[in-house]
Amino acid sequence: MLEYSEPLEGATSDASASPSGPPKKPAKGSVFLRAEVLRFLREQKLLSQQDMADDCDRRHIRLSIATIKRTELGHAVRYRTVHEFARYFGMPVDLLLR
Repeated sequence: MLEYSEPLEGATSDASASPSGPPKKPAKGSVFLRAEVLRFLREQKLLSQQDMADDCDRRHIRLSIATIKRTELGHAVRYRTVHEFARYFGMPVDLLLR
């Protein structure tokens, strides 16, 4: 089983923080995911972003390479995308939300 330990509270590893200030609020209907968790899960499967996108296509999961890249960079995503990531990794949605 894959294990992931959360960063210590107060740690500043926020992938969505811009150099100009704190992270922006997501648009209506969008949320931020825990980019470090998604990257960790993908790397545990020994997949590149392209390989994951190809695997999603074969399994009829609607995640493109552009979506995977944006999400791992900390950009907000639509709720549908959150469900697709959860479906791909076979885990509950709430473990992926920030």
